[in-house]
Amino acid sequence: MLAGVTPIAPPPRIDLWTELDRCGVVWETPSRDASGSMPLGNGEVGLNLWVEPNGDLLFLVSRTDAWSEASRLLKLGRVRVRIEPPPLQGGAPFQQRLVLKDGRCELRMGDWSLSVFVDAASPVVYVQGRGRSERSVSARVENWRTRPKRLLGTELSSSWTMQDAPEGVPVWESADRFGDRDPSAVVWWHRNETSVVPFTLRHQGLEALIGRAPDPILRRTFGGRLEGPDFARTAPTELRTAGTVRSFLLTLATASEQTDSWDEWLRRLPRPAPVDAARRRTARWWRAFWERSFVFADPPNRAGDAPSVSRAYQLQRYLLACAGRGAFPIKFNGSLFTVEPKHAGGPDLDADWRRWGDCYWWQNTRLPYFAMVASGDADLAEPLLRWFETILPLAAERTRIYYGARGAYFPETMTPFGAYANKDYGWDRTGRLPGDVDCVWWRWAWQQGLELLALMLDLHDLSGDRRFLRERLAPMARCVLDYFDSRFPRDPRGLLRIEPTQAVETYWTGVVNDTPTLAGLHAVLGRLKALPLPRDLSQTVARLLGQLPPVPMREGRLAPAERFDPQRTNVENPELYALWPFRLYGVGRPGLDLARRTFLGRIERASSGWQYDGQCAALCGLAEEAGRLLLGKVGNSHPAFRFPAMWGPNYDWLPDQCHGANVMLTLQTMLLQPVGAKIHVLPAWPKDWNVRFRLKAPKRTTVEGEWRDGRLLWVRTDPPERGKDLVLP
Repeated sequence: MLAGVTPIAPPPRIDLWTELDRCGVVWETPSRDASGSMPLGNGEVGLNLWVEPNGDLLFLVSRTDAWSEASRLLKLGRVRVRIEPPPLQGGAPFQQRLVLKDGRCELRMGDWSLSVFVDAASPVVYVQGRGRSERSVSARVENWRTRPKRLLGTELSSSWTMQDAPEGVPVWESADRFGDRDPSAVVWWHRNETSVVPFTLRHQGLEALIGRAPDPILRRTFGGRLEGPDFARTAPTELRTAGTVRSFLLTLATASEQTDSWDEWLRRLPRPAPVDAARRRTARWWRAFWERSFVFADPPNRAGDAPSVSRAYQLQRYLLACAGRGAFPIKFNGSLFTVEPKHAGGPDLDADWRRWGDCYWWQNTRLPYFAMVASGDADLAEPLLRWFETILPLAAERTRIYYGARGAYFPETMTPFGAYANKDYGWDRTGRLPGDVDCVWWRWAWQQGLELLALMLDLHDLSGDRRFLRERLAPMARCVLDYFDSRFPRDPRGLLRIEPTQAVETYWTGVVNDTPTLAGLHAVLGRLKALPLPRDLSQTVARLLGQLPPVPMREGRLAPAERFDPQRTNVENPELYALWPFRLYGVGRPGLDLARRTFLGRIERASSGWQYDGQCAALCGLAEEAGRLLLGKVGNSHPAFRFPAMWGPNYDWLPDQCHGANVMLTLQTMLLQPVGAKIHVLPAWPKDWNVRFRLKAPKRTTVEGEWRDGRLLWVRTDPPERGKDLVLP
């Protein structure tokens, strides 16, 4: 046997681009509205693109950093491109195709074809059209923020930071403005001259941080410049060709910057690159992205109209790449691809509204980023890590002021600038201390920082990057561990006693030593112990390891906590945190039988939204159960929406990134489980499912293989010497 290759059969070369084309999306009819939109993006800018029956091309434009004065993530606007006379007349053919391998959308309308993409290297949208007949073309920016607006009621809830603000605390957003200096372009912007950040810090007893903590809202200006050769501005919001044309090019350059004036913002708008160069570099970026990893898998005997596992996986990974390279983390509740909420059963409001608003719930936000590990997309995790590092000083000062502790903790729900949402913190502060938080759902949940460390440890395992360990992982670990070390007492045995606490959102009262926190401490400290840490941190790790109580158990199964009031308040299984995300028990680890008993005896059983039963089943080696749960997830796309990966809304909003990320995580965990130096291949794979995969593992390892007709045909590793560490089915 050659190192790194199991030559059951010679590994055939995969036609990756053909396989991706099979997972793409092709529509043969136009869409009636935004519920039929197709997502595009470059990681920073996102589009929802569709064609109406009259042939108008429309797209909503989003950015990851377009925060309003009220801390809402707004659309930049909507663009309508019209070709006249309409090429869709008299039964003319139509096709709209998402070309995954190149990251663009191709359209055919009668004798005209259009191509739309977002430059992978610049926040610029390109729309290019060619036809065999002469037609005029216009492009209009459609804007709904035409006057200042006070947010009230349901609309205010899409700023979770300011939800239910009292009458004496009005919450306003300004109108967008259109420029008139350039006769060849439509230029528009939204500018924040005010910010809710100083009010929020003052309300939450953190006024000393005003002017010191980052304020990502004040003086933020965002918008775009729409222009094109042979186009002239005919109205403040419209461009039009002077006559008829057989081809056209439109570019939309976007920016979101904190500047002293809108003039300065205007100067920072990027200049579009030549379209051919932009198209080539965009295709290169996407093809390199797809070559990192892949999973093509489907169960046997599936009906022709059944949702495809392969397509679900590829489309969700595509969505993460479309929104994962911006200034802020991916929004779990719709990412960049929300539309008017009425299409998903929400209120009749504009596309700026999303359920759960602006805040980041950690339980939800974590899922896309854990899914990036096995796919090899660690670069897409950079915005999340950078965001936590940015808000760390605020979190540390809050820890000191609220609890007199060292280090830092991160609440379950945080604003884009790291504070609590004001309603969660509590609007009425009469008789309250600064550390008294109102939200009973998670006010004493503490495991979030430990999960962040677990993710960072996974990323470090992939790369072995000593600089990442020294400059990012170790400082974050020091802050998170110092919080537990200084905040919580020791019991008479000298063991850590986590109280007050709760077992995530399910057990609120009478909780001591909750399993999510204890499992997190055991997992993170055990992994840190094996790394070359600075001396002071190494000493802290060793001391805390010696002070940890055991992970709670009852009646031969993992328990939610050492002590807890059994009254349940939500639909989680806190004891499963010891399986996922902390992976203390399971295949190749101690306690596989314990893990299985706990999983099979769980109270809540679900396969939608943020529920993580699928990867828990896979970690237990329960192949058929993991497969069943995965198929339930894959069929979760909203029936009123046309794009197959418009998951949910489930507990959150649409497209539900918690749900889509769980599709990826479950499938990845069924295929590959690194345990220490070993890599378990196909540890929970249904024997009658076929699969071809390439995934990433620790120590810069790629594992690729194929299972077909009930047997492993071949598997190989890069580097080859890692082949000796494979544990095969």
